[in-house]
Formats: sequence, structure tokens, C-alpha cells
Amino acid sequence: MNPKNFTSETSIYIIDQNYRIVHFNRELQQIFPEICCGDICYETFCAEDSPCCGCPLNVPDNESTLFYNKKLNQWVEVNTGTISWPDAGVCHVLLSRSIYEGNKNLFYNLTDLSTYDELFELNLTKNTYKTLYHRSNKYVNLAEDGSLSELLKDTARHMIHSEDTAAFLDFWNLDTIAERLEDATPSPLLLGQFRKKKTDGSYCWVSQTAVPIRHSENGDEIIFCFVQDIQEQKQKELSSLVSQDSKIKPSNSIDYLTGLYRKNIFLQKASEFLKHSGDKPYCLMAIDIEHFKLFNEWYGQKAGDQFLIDIGSHLKNAQNEHGGIAGYMGDDDFCIILPDDHASIARLQHQIMGYIKNYQGNVGFLPAFGLYSISDCHTPVRTMYDRAAIAMSSVKGNYNQRSCRYDSRMMQKMKNNHILLSEIQHALEQEEFTFYAQPKCNMATGKIIGLESLVRWIHPQRGMIPPGDFIPLLERNGFITNLDLYVWDLVCRSVRHWIDLGHKAIPISVNVSRVDIYSLDIVKTFQDLVQKYSLDQSLIEIEITESAYAEEYELINDTIVKLRASGFTVLMDDFGSGYSSLNMLKDVNVDVLKIDMKFLEMDEQSAGKGYGILEAIISMARFMGLKIIAEGVETKEQMNYLLDMGCTYGQGYYFYHPMPMKVFEPLLADENNLDLRGIKARQLERLHIKELLNENVFSETLLNNIMGGVAFYNVHGKKVELVRANEQYFKITGTNSVDLEEQRQSIIESIYKADHEAVFDLFDRADCSILNGAETDVRRLKDNGDTIWLHMHVYLLKEQDDQRLYYGSVSDVTEQKLREQRLAASQRALSAVVHISENDPSFMKLTEDNRRTAASIFAQMSPGGMIGGYCEDGFPLYFANHEMVRLLDYDSFEELERAIDGKVINTIHPDDREQVAKDIGPEYYAGLEYTTTYRMPKKDGTWFWTLDKGKVIEAEDGRLAIISACTDISEPMGVQLQLAERNSMLMRKNKELVFLNNDMPGGYHRCADTPGFEFLYVSNRFLQIFGYTREEIQDRFDNKFMNMVHPDDRALVSNGVVELEQKDESTNLEYRMLSKHGYIWIVDQSKYMKYQGKRFLQGVIMDISESVSLRSQMEHLLEYLPESVSLLGVENGDIKFKLLSTGFFEQYGYTLQTLEQALTGQAFFCSDEPQIQDVKEKLLHAMDCRTAYSTSLQICLPENSTIGITLDARPVERTADNFSFLCICEKTEVQQ
Repeated sequence: MNPKNFTSETSIYIIDQNYRIVHFNRELQQIFPEICCGDICYETFCAEDSPCCGCPLNVPDNESTLFYNKKLNQWVEVNTGTISWPDAGVCHVLLSRSIYEGNKNLFYNLTDLSTYDELFELNLTKNTYKTLYHRSNKYVNLAEDGSLSELLKDTARHMIHSEDTAAFLDFWNLDTIAERLEDATPSPLLLGQFRKKKTDGSYCWVSQTAVPIRHSENGDEIIFCFVQDIQEQKQKELSSLVSQDSKIKPSNSIDYLTGLYRKNIFLQKASEFLKHSGDKPYCLMAIDIEHFKLFNEWYGQKAGDQFLIDIGSHLKNAQNEHGGIAGYMGDDDFCIILPDDHASIARLQHQIMGYIKNYQGNVGFLPAFGLYSISDCHTPVRTMYDRAAIAMSSVKGNYNQRSCRYDSRMMQKMKNNHILLSEIQHALEQEEFTFYAQPKCNMATGKIIGLESLVRWIHPQRGMIPPGDFIPLLERNGFITNLDLYVWDLVCRSVRHWIDLGHKAIPISVNVSRVDIYSLDIVKTFQDLVQKYSLDQSLIEIEITESAYAEEYELINDTIVKLRASGFTVLMDDFGSGYSSLNMLKDVNVDVLKIDMKFLEMDEQSAGKGYGILEAIISMARFMGLKIIAEGVETKEQMNYLLDMGCTYGQGYYFYHPMPMKVFEPLLADENNLDLRGIKARQLERLHIKELLNENVFSETLLNNIMGGVAFYNVHGKKVELVRANEQYFKITGTNSVDLEEQRQSIIESIYKADHEAVFDLFDRADCSILNGAETDVRRLKDNGDTIWLHMHVYLLKEQDDQRLYYGSVSDVTEQKLREQRLAASQRALSAVVHISENDPSFMKLTEDNRRTAASIFAQMSPGGMIGGYCEDGFPLYFANHEMVRLLDYDSFEELERAIDGKVINTIHPDDREQVAKDIGPEYYAGLEYTTTYRMPKKDGTWFWTLDKGKVIEAEDGRLAIISACTDISEPMGVQLQLAERNSMLMRKNKELVFLNNDMPGGYHRCADTPGFEFLYVSNRFLQIFGYTREEIQDRFDNKFMNMVHPDDRALVSNGVVELEQKDESTNLEYRMLSKHGYIWIVDQSKYMKYQGKRFLQGVIMDISESVSLRSQMEHLLEYLPESVSLLGVENGDIKFKLLSTGFFEQYGYTLQTLEQALTGQAFFCSDEPQIQDVKEKLLHAMDCRTAYSTSLQICLPENSTIGITLDARPVERTADNFSFLCICEKTEVQQ
């Protein structure tokens, strides 16, 4: 069996006081299919007649034991506890799982050894052995199993150094070893050290540890033997250490690295120490260095050894100072017994914590402390240590609390946990577990780009149980895999259901624990799931916590590489939750980092550091090409901080709480809430100011001009490309990096068309002023339709191959422009009031009645100016007041008169004159009033829009004249232009709409890619074809395209949409749709479109019912024609044909297909080859000349009958596939 493929499921069963089974789970039933409630456990599981010797129930509650099941011939690990069970009283709950014997890690708890080279199972009763583990190429290979006594003889004779042979045989005396193990204290194990022969012929020192597994009256006596290489340790001990106790060898008592007692010796010495301690209270403290294996991985074995040496030194000093005893328990675990003085213990903890915090500046390897107050010195020290370890385990992973003292409630909690485990198994069977989904969002737009599935337990009596109450317990007991498999399947099933309803699916992530990776083939598990539910791998994302990396980096990293190679997206969850180092980022192979927002949960003094760390992580992740999601975003301030740092995506209560399916499914049904491009969408590369300051490209003068948003532009001719931009640019323009990536090549289209030349002129002027650059103000359309004024200041950076790279700063000056316009309007109004007076000589020339009329009109139009012209050709100038002169920017009336050549017509834009004439009317008479708008010229040649309100009067000389008051309406006209420009932009971005404005024979439609394809727009011609109004389509068909399609054709349409989405081009489909007068045949030419994250279809429909009817009639006619009909064409100098009907050939058993095969193979033309060749040449000539051709000939059928035929070929209109002749073949009588 391959250990990598080995999985262990936890079996749970409950028995009463009489060993009867009252409950069991599905995993147990799979192993014992015949099991029933009421069965006796030892009969069913072990085939025994009485309770098993070494029964796990003899072990104290909550302690695990290894048990060999003879019926299964397999080792199992068993945990026990008590539970009150309905109708059965107090019962025993047992949790068991199989152990793969080749996995050496699972036997660590039998001894304090952390590594070994060989492991043997020795059966003293049957005198047999079995090799469970053997390190290859180190020692001489042995048979995998055989006689134990023979093994010992061969080993002593051939593999043990001659000086150690006697000691070896004495150690393995099979007559006394069981008794010696029984007498061993404080632990039932034996240690022996000998020199063993290696494959190269040399000897090395090994330690052999014998551990009893089962030794009882009626059961087989089994021993495990561990063989460990201690050559290096032995050499150091023999040269540097001196025994402090002549009864105990140095090599067996003191750990050479830490200088502390080894585990078993410590337990023995500590027991003796406490017996002579008197009445003085003592405390036992267990110490564990978290993630020490990762420390060795990062800093090397030498640094790791020094780390342990230094911790040992602190404990020895404390031991000597306070009168205690310390020991090294193996791996990264220590223990010390000291007087129970809180101050002294706290000081020691502070010293160790301070040392580790200063080491490499890393807080990911802090120690956890568990304390046990010694009230009874006769309690086994091993039990004291276990209880301290229970307290210690409660603070692991908690970086605010690192020390805990044991109390009896912890033991009760363990018992409660066992009860909870059995309830969890029941809950899985009853499907009480479900998942909630929490959206991940694009923080710039608020749109959802994905989901995270979060498990929830809906208990029938207690309601929702928080995940924190059961997830840690399941992880510690290895039961989390059962729950995860259930949730993963439920998530995939839900996604499949969602797609089947016709919705667009977005990626959803599931959580994978390190236990899952140890227990399962994760890659195959998810491959099987997506195959089972026919899902694309991109829809299921895998989240693995950062802490898992710290535990088993190589295994997990290998799994991630395989997941990504299989098409899955992998996220590192909770990055920064306490284990992280920026050093780790260089080694991870994930796609996405999820940043823990605990960085921002700091007080005022440390908040700055939190933001600094967060920014450093984001910068490094961006540098390495990793996407980032910030989780735990709860406030708008946090969101803004993250956006400023360059983090686009977030998740947290500020956006959405985790939601059940019935809540989030309607949310996802509206595609306006979604960004279907997802987190992997390409983004315009952000420009960060620090990058600018760190580069040597820019001069100090240039940097002094940087303000507001920053962008780089690449200009080639009339094309402007946005290369990079910073966050401030996104804020000013109301955009984000994802949308700008799609618009980068057409960024000029967001500028008012009237301002395009100003932009090009800006870049040209910047070329001429390298130091100062160039500035201008332009109008820009935001995506929501608003207009802003942008002040652009650009500098030329370099020019190469007709392309120019510019640096540009942009700022929003919209408010400034509005203030300037309001100020100008106020000044004009004030000036108007002041200058309607006797001081205006042009105005005073009018008669009093005409002045009164002009003043009345002007009062309605203020601010502005007045002008008059005679109702004659070109409107000769009648008068102009002072305000009109100022409005047009002239210094005097005379200057204005000369500029317009004395004709008012020259104050009207040539393109507007025809409309002005229509507004005034064809005839002039005194009292005629009108209103019109047009553009007037200023002295500098620019034009502005004016509103002209005028009246025809009789002048002093009797001639008819027009007096008009004009006011500047550029601002309101600008609003109209803005709307026109917005529409123009939409027309440019959606060129497919152009044909909508033309007179088309077909009906235009646009539909959302939603279930049923909801109509977004239909043209009037579409309504005419089907005979409905828009309201009738809404009421009768629920405004959905698919409801109009014939039920038999809906699958064709659905498949056609899928093909359109994949091909990204238009195609033609023929099907039936319901009109007001019944179903009609239509041809639909549609295209699948994507714009700004939205998906839709648009196309043109034409009614082809008559064509389909005619085609049907034609097919019917061809089916019953006595003649055979075909189309002919020329290809590569030869005749090609397309049969339309079989005709008389049908009586000889031919179909279209078989007849075409026979003609292609020339099966009929074997009778007279020269004649056939002559016919072909003449027919080719006729086709070349486009003339008719007819002939008669005889052909032989394959059954040797001869028939006569006539061929009549005539030219027809060339078809799309280049057939240009119609040939009719008729049967005739054979000429004798």
C-alpha cells in the first residue's frame, strides 16, 4: 500500500455497560457490513468470546491507545469517553481509526524518539517478527517477516559488533524481556545501545528501544522495536560529557544538545525529586516552540540547534537559581519543575519570550506555556506533564495569550468534546450542516467577483452553532476531513444547480485544512468533484490557510503545484494572521493572497506599523504577480486605505455578511451585481509614486510639478494609449484598473470630440518645452455619463521609433470652471444694467417707442447685449449697444461694425443661418416676434451659442428693422452637447447599434444573457414582424425572448447561444417564433457581446416563412419528380455536382447518398468510355460559354441492365458554393 494514498476515516460507536452496541456510524458499517444495534462489541469486532485483553476501555477516558485487531489484522488508534445515551444510561463512546503501519509518524507517541531508521513488530507469543519500516541502503536488508529467535541469532552473529554481542543477546533475552518491561519505571520501555554493521561494512552506534504494545495472560505479547542512529551523539557524549550519576550512563541520561535530562530520565528524576520536596508547593511547566520545523526549514539545522541550546541554557539557569529540575522532552518540547512562585515563573517566561522575539525578529515561533500546580507529589509525573500539555494546547495559535494553568474544567471540556464529536457524526448523517456564502468584491465598483463558502451547523434544538465551537475540535481529532468532503460536495452540487437554472456562475472557494492534505489525495478529490458535476475547474477555488504552510511546507506546496496544474485557482488564506513572514512570499506558488485585516486592529500607537506592514505585503505581492484580497473589511475607511495602497478586491461585513443560499441566490441572479471577469481579470498596471521617486529618470524640477493623478501616455500619430496610472487617477476619472485595461487603446474616446485637437496640441506643445511641459483643460466623460473638466500637464520623457512616451499629471477642475462661468454671467448682468442708459449713443439714436420696445425685450434676456439690422439682404447694421460690443469682445461700436462689414448676417454662423431664417419666418411685418438660437463669433475667432429674442419694428426712416436681445447660452448648450457626446460615445463603443438607425428589412433585438434571455431593446420593425406592442411582449411573454420560441426549437436556440459565446462571431439560425397570427419561420443573425463586465446578445431577425414554405414545396416536388435533378459546377477543370433528387433512379433502389456515391465512382459509365469522355468535354465547353447543352446516351447499371437517358443542362444564377448549371436527367427507351 502506498502511504500517500492511504486515508483513515474515523469510526464512532457507542456501547453500554454490558458491551452491547447502541449506536454506530456509516464508516464503521462499511468495515463491518453485518453490524446491528444490540450486537456484542468484542464478538463483532474481534471474534472473541469474552471482553478483549487490552480492551481500550481499560485506558483512562480521553487518552488514546494503540490496539491490534486480530480480525482485521490491523493496528487501530482508539479514543474513549463516557456519554449519557437515551434509554441506555451511561455508555462508552469510542472513536477509532486504522493506522497504516508503514507511516512511521503515527508511532511517535510510543516513545520520545522523533526519528528512527527501523521499526519492527515482535510477537513474543508466536516467536515471529514483521518489518514495519526499514531505511533503505543503510543497514543490511532483512526478510520482511520470519522467526524472531532466528532473527536475533543472525543479527548477533553477523550485524552486531563483536564487543557488543553479549550485551545484545542479554538485552534481547526472550525469557526475561517481558518481566523486565513490566518492572521498568516510570515508563514501560527498555533502552539498549550497540554498534550495528552498515552496508558499507562500517559500524555505527544505534539505540534500540523496546516498547510493549500488548502483554497479557490470554493475548499475544507484542513489542515494537525502534532502531535509531546515535553515532554523532555518542561521539560527542563520550568526549564532552561526564556522568553525574555513576548508576546512569551519560548517553542514557543527558541530551547532548540541550544539556538537560532526556524525557524518560527526567520523568524518573522528577519523581524522585518530588518525593523529597517536603511541603513546599511546586509547579510543572510544559514548553512548546510553535512551528519549530519551519524554523529549521528557513534558518537551517545549525541555527535550529543553537535555538534549542539557548532555551536549554535558560532552563538550566532557572533550575539552579530556584532549586528545580528541567528536562528535554524531544523535538521542540521542554519541561521544568520549579517552586510555585508566580513572579519567578512569569520572569522565566518573559526571559524566554524576549529571547525568541529578538531572534531573527520573527514572532512566528513563540513558545506556548502550560502549567500544572502540583498538589499531590505521588501523582505520576507523566500525568502531570500531560495535564500541563492540555493547558498548553489551549493557547497554541493565540498570540495574545501564551500561558495557561491547568484546571479540572479542561478535562471536563475534553469529555464534552467527545460528546460533541458523536453529535457531529449524527449531524452529518442528518444533513444538518450547510454552507453560507460571503461575496468577494471589487472595492472600486462594489460588484461581486466571487464567493467563499463557510460551513454552518443548523442544530434542530440549539439553532446555529458557531464554527469556532466545532471546527478546532474536528481539526485536532482528524475528523475535519469528513465534514470538508461533505461541504465540498454540497458546494459543487449547488453550483451545478445554479447553472442548470440558467444563471451565470461565478467562482466559489472552499476551505482545505492541512489535515485534509495529510489524509486525502486533494487533487484527485477535486478533479472527481468537478467531473461528477460537469463543472469548469475555474469555478471551484481552493483556500489553504497560511498556518498549514508552517506545519508541512513541502507536502502542501507540492499539492498546490498539482492543483494549479489541474486548472484550479489556489488562495493562501489568513496571510498575516500570526505565522507569516515576507520571506514566505518568495516561496509560495498560490494565485491569490488573502490578507488578514488584523493588521488594522491596532491601537493608536501601533496603527502606523500595521499600515506599513500591510503596504509592504501588497507591494511585494504585486511585484511577484500575486492577486490580493483583503478579508475582514468592515469600514469605509479601511476600504479607502486599501484602495490607496493598490488593493482592488476585498471581503467583509462592509460589503456583505455570510448569507444562506436563499438570500444570496437572488442577489447573484441580477448580473448588475456581478463582475464576471473575476479576480484574474487583467488590470492596468498601477503606477506608485514611490516607484517614481526611486528611479533616476526624472529631474528635481519635473518632480516639483507632480500633483493629483499621475499617468503615462504612449502617443503614435493620432493614437493615444494609457500605459500606467496611479490610484489618484482612478479616483479623479471615476474608473478602475480593470475597466481601464479594456479602454487603454481608446482612451481618447473618453474625451469630448470637440477637445480631441486640444489634446493632440497639448502633446505637440510638450515636445517643444521639455522642461516645463504643456497644460490644457479638456472635458472628459465618466462612465456614469457625468462630465468633468480635467487639467492636464504633460511632459515628454522619450521618443523612439515614431512613438513618444509622456508623463502626465491630471486634476479635476470642474468646480473651478463652474465658478468662472457663474462669475462671467454675473459680470455680464451687472454690465447690462449699467449700460442700458443715455450713455449708449447707438441705443439713444432709436425713437422713444423703439427704445422702450428694445428695453422690454432686453429686460427679459439680461444679461446679454442688443443688436439690430434692417430687414434687407444681409441685414445691414441698424444699431448695437455697448453690452453687445463687449459681449463680442470689441473695444468700440465702430470696430464691431468694421469687423462684420456692416451686416448683422456676419454675426451668425454660416451653418446656422438657414435655421435662423426658418425661425424668423418668410415675411417681415411690424410687430413680428421670434426666438432662435445660433452661434455668434467673438473678436478672437471663437464661437459661442446665443439665445436671440427679437421683434420687427418700423425704423425712423420708415424701413422695417429687427431689434434683438442676445444672451450667452453656452453653458446650457454644453449640457445638450454633453448628452450628444455621451450618445456618440455609446455609438462608437457599440458599433453594432449603427444599423439600428437605418431602414432595415429585419427586426433588431438586444437581450441580456439571463435565464430566458430578457429583452433589453426591440426595434419598431421587430414589433411589426410579430404584430405585438412592447406592452404585449411584456405581458404575454414575461419580456423574455425564449418564451416566444417554439418549444421544439428552444434547445436549438440554447445550443446556438453557447456556440456564439465560444466563437465570438455572428451566425445564422433558422427556427420558429410565435407571432400574433401564429408561428412563423425566422432567420436570426445574432452576436454575443461583452461590455464593462455585462454580457448580452444582439442581432437581426427576418421573416422567412414564405421561403421556408417554398423550400418545403420544392423538396416535395423534387421527391416525386420522375427526372433526376442536380446542380453542376466547375472545380479544378473538372465537373462537380450536387444531387437534388433521385428521380427514376429510385426504382432501382438508389437513395441520394448511394446514387451520389455511384456517380462519383463512375460505376455507370463502363460501357462506352470514349462516348462518356466526349459528353464531359462538350458539357465543360457549354458551361464555360454559359450555353445550354443536351444529349442522349446509354448507361450500364451495376446489375448489368442498360438504360437510355437524356441530359438537359442549362445555365442558372451562380450559387454561393459556385454551382452555375441545372441538369435534368430523364429516362428514355433503349435504342436497339
